[in-house]
Amino acid sequence: MTAPQRPADFDAWLDERWKEIAGVNGKGTVAAKAVINGQAPRAIDDLPGMWATTATGALSLTARAADGVCVNGEPVDGTTDVPSGATVELPGGLTAFAGGADGSYGVVVMDQTRVRRTGLSGIDRFPYDPAWVFEGRYQAREGRHIEVERLTAPRSLDLISAPVDVVVTIHGTEYVLAVLEESPGRRLVIFTDETSGDSTPTIGRWLVLPLLEPGSPVSIDFNKATLSYHHLNQDVFTCPLAPPGNDLPLRIEAGERALTHATDQG
Repeated sequence: MTAPQRPADFDAWLDERWKEIAGVNGKGTVAAKAVINGQAPRAIDDLPGMWATTATGALSLTARAADGVCVNGEPVDGTTDVPSGATVELPGGLTAFAGGADGSYGVVVMDQTRVRRTGLSGIDRFPYDPAWVFEGRYQAREGRHIEVERLTAPRSLDLISAPVDVVVTIHGTEYVLAVLEESPGRRLVIFTDETSGDSTPTIGRWLVLPLLEPGSPVSIDFNKATLSYHHLNQDVFTCPLAPPGNDLPLRIEAGERALTHATDQG
């Protein structure tokens, strides 16, 4: 039997997905990350430099000349402000990016050698099947927050904004799935199904959906179901699990199944 032909835009999506994971500054290069939102100095993992916010809400970094830390190409010897969007060069070829404002900042540390060192070589997926593409619609749940378990160690609970549901009919049955908006403008359906723990991860998979108004039609393409970032670095990506009610009682044999790694990592 001939496999269904994939549309060209799906192949383009596959290329972008791989860049997101393994490209320059992709998620697979993330070595550490932290939120800096207090004036008490703190280190990020065991990396040189102490981060803090100032009394005026700026981000600051303290390091010695011997540490070999630079901000936007300028060596740090003492304490310096780190503008939002700045690039911080760290020893060992690591690069940190800082973003935020008004006393709350995110710092992400990238290691461009990490993908090669971990042997990450690809993503195993089910064959493309147009039968797993459906049209759903958004349903407003304004102001709603859902308590969701997060993959910390030990696991913790987090209250996450979920301003809409997506309603979709799959093989004649209507399902209502909560859509999380952990960061503004990024809508995410985290779901489990009867492949979870079998041919896909127990912790479920993701569908990233567009930001549209309630009542809008939205394409639900399970061929674009992805693995969570947790599989790339469990210490860094403490992703949320599926909210209550997002367990589908059928096998979604579409989308990503597992990361693949080269047998020779030398």
